[in-house]
Amino acid sequence: MNRLAGRLTNIVLLGFFTTLLSLPLFTAGAAFTALNRQTKAYMYEGEDKPLRPFINDFKTFFKTSTKIWLIALAGIIILVLDYIYYITGDSTLDILASAVIFVLIVYLLFMSNMVFAIIPDHEGEKIGFLLKKALDISLVSPLQSFFIIFISAAVIVVSFVLLRGMIIIAPGVIAYFSWQFIPEMIRKEHFRKT
Repeated sequence: MNRLAGRLTNIVLLGFFTTLLSLPLFTAGAAFTALNRQTKAYMYEGEDKPLRPFINDFKTFFKTSTKIWLIALAGIIILVLDYIYYITGDSTLDILASAVIFVLIVYLLFMSNMVFAIIPDHEGEKIGFLLKKALDISLVSPLQSFFIIFISAAVIVVSFVLLRGMIIIAPGVIAYFSWQFIPEMIRKEHFRKT
């Protein structure tokens, strides 16, 4: 019981600190990279106090993560504006276009998070390499990618609709469930290339 309570506490605190450090929107990339790094360390590397190195990871990966996040954010803003335009229409084409754009927004967010998950293991690599690696990982494991997207969407919907206060800790919950799949996805991509 104590182990479960400790695990829940760490997940909640990691999610809270990620949300807190993401409030100036341009820092979200570094916050999510630190979240992914510490979730991995906690779950697979025996780190028992993941909050201690969270800030160090935030600083270490800030530059690369922020560049990638700003590129993704520009794409998200453009897609959101397109979505707003099409969602206000009433034709079948408008409905179809808004659905396609919504899927693109979700996929762009998913891909951003995949990049944030692999940055710590590929420190110093160029942005193009990181983007291609994340794409390869997601394409090699479409079922796991779908599960991560589905779980992320479910956590966000529950946070907004049922438990509004949970949105503050949602990043930690999403990272925890995502890291149930990510190691296998990375392993599949690695063996496919060898």
